[in-house]
Amino acid sequence: MNNFWRFFGFSNALNKKSWYAKDHAWLTKRLELSEVAEKVPNGSYITIGSTSATTHAILAAMVENKSLQDINILQFIVGGEQPYLEHHASRFRVTTNFSFDKVGKKVSQGLADYVPVSASRVRRLFEEQLIAVDVALVKVTHPNKQGFCSLGMGVDFTMEAVKAATIVIAEVCEFMPWTEGKSLIHADKIDWWVEHNAPLLTADELFPNLNRAILPANVLAKIAENVLFEIPDGATLKIDLNLAVNQIVPFLKDKKDLGLHTDLLTDELLVLIKSGVINNSRKNVDHGKSVVAHASGSKELFRYIHKNKTIDFRSLYQLNRVDCIAQHDNLIAIFGGLKVDLSGQVAVDSVGSRFYSGVGSADDSIRGAANSKGGKPIIMLPAMSVKGNSNIVFALPEGTGVSITRFDVHYVITEYGTAFLFGKSIRKRCLAIIDIAHPDCRRNLLEQAKNSFYIHSEQSGDSYKSAYPKKWECTHSTTLDKEVFVRPIKALDEDHLRDFFHKLTDQNVYMRYFTQMHSLPQKVLKRFSDIDYSKDMALVVIYPTQTAQNEIVGVGQWILDENDNIPEIALQIRDDWQGEGLGKFLFLRSIEMAKSYQIKNLKADVLADNVAMNAVFKNCLIPYKRKVEFGVNRYIFDLS
Repeated sequence: MNNFWRFFGFSNALNKKSWYAKDHAWLTKRLELSEVAEKVPNGSYITIGSTSATTHAILAAMVENKSLQDINILQFIVGGEQPYLEHHASRFRVTTNFSFDKVGKKVSQGLADYVPVSASRVRRLFEEQLIAVDVALVKVTHPNKQGFCSLGMGVDFTMEAVKAATIVIAEVCEFMPWTEGKSLIHADKIDWWVEHNAPLLTADELFPNLNRAILPANVLAKIAENVLFEIPDGATLKIDLNLAVNQIVPFLKDKKDLGLHTDLLTDELLVLIKSGVINNSRKNVDHGKSVVAHASGSKELFRYIHKNKTIDFRSLYQLNRVDCIAQHDNLIAIFGGLKVDLSGQVAVDSVGSRFYSGVGSADDSIRGAANSKGGKPIIMLPAMSVKGNSNIVFALPEGTGVSITRFDVHYVITEYGTAFLFGKSIRKRCLAIIDIAHPDCRRNLLEQAKNSFYIHSEQSGDSYKSAYPKKWECTHSTTLDKEVFVRPIKALDEDHLRDFFHKLTDQNVYMRYFTQMHSLPQKVLKRFSDIDYSKDMALVVIYPTQTAQNEIVGVGQWILDENDNIPEIALQIRDDWQGEGLGKFLFLRSIEMAKSYQIKNLKADVLADNVAMNAVFKNCLIPYKRKVEFGVNRYIFDLS
């Protein structure tokens, strides 16, 4: 077995001959598993490691020793066998800051305690003795020549726990990878140790009953598309522990030069590292290195991180301080939500009185990304729960914890789109969030918002009568190589449309409306932006393409004239964007859409003096008939 691991680069077992096998002080600390319980006083508060760094053998031996009583165990993410969970009433009490899997069931039954605390703040709880630590159980490599052991793949809270503990007991394992970074603990800090050389448990062995396919394939693909739109090449990723978030990682395979600064290294992220997608080449901090706190995955992952100087392990405190996260440029934090209300409050760990996970580093990561130059804090969730309930709600259910406050939230993404909320009013937030809710839920959400005066009572909600035609979204390069985003108009564009109008010259306004206008009334704005896509259509040209900061620079629309049932098309380009081919593009795109709607004719009225627009209509090779009356050209376009 040793030869097998040496073949893959593991040489921890060889350290026996080089240091600790000759050190008398170290040897006197050695215990058999059956002796460990004797070193743990009754009533002790014990910390244990996470995932593959959990001291399963020591814990099993402690359970076997019936003399141990009133033992309090503090854990984070623990899988595999946890026999102490079955002795709650008599001998063991468990506290977790991640209500998940087996311990999550105990929390829901009132048989274990859940502590909602940010990952970076656990250190303070230890330092100020707000959480007592009598014994720290750690899983480590054998010591090297200098007497240092590596915490391997489980650094997370371990350093802080060791510092706070009165007694440190180590489970030494030759299969534990030697990891680089701030992951070393000197043998002098270890009071007692046992040797247990069982192979490390993989993620599948730790959580055999876990359904990792949280999102249906079609929903996953749409959410991933929306998330990927917000991730530029060269960005640094901060990925949630949330299983749904981990599902979108493979979709990043076509990105370039990504960096990694995240809590947990997984097999999915490893694929991106080995393929060169994650190479950390553009990181302005920790250049060339992936920074993580712990790892869980396959044996391939164990082998890869062993003595790999490009993978830097640090504590969750060091990794998740807001100032540490924020110093990374283009830091994209992607976290999963359970529910989001219309004001932007996000539930991460609970719904009602039921706890589903933990806070983890969500709040710190969202704030860190918000303070990163070019950073983006993203909350993603499916529009509907597995039980068929809307995850976009008017108000969070009673008892639900607010993990991400309404003033911290920036991006919320579902399979139906992206809502950018930072700095937006409640009215604008409502429209943006309703827009990404499931179509079947939008009308009800709108009525709830109107009844609570979040939204004006005159908001028609016509755009929720039919499905948003997402397939007509596209990017386009102008003749001056400016990239713009073209999409159907949305109700939330009302304010953008007003801004667009006020940036037009008087001449431009006159050419479009045949009269001088100094404002667009609220009712007109609502009618133009909140449309029924089944009969009317408007395309807006957005620049720049980023969701957070953009404006409308062009509009192309048709509105059905019920007198003759022929839609009337109109185009308008902002003055400073004219001459870049946007009018022609919008016209041809509108024609393409109209044909897909099986519209046979479009009409347009254009002032004879509007040279540019007349040129667009005449030169686009769309058959038409033209009639001139009182200085106005009336075009009837034949789409058949």
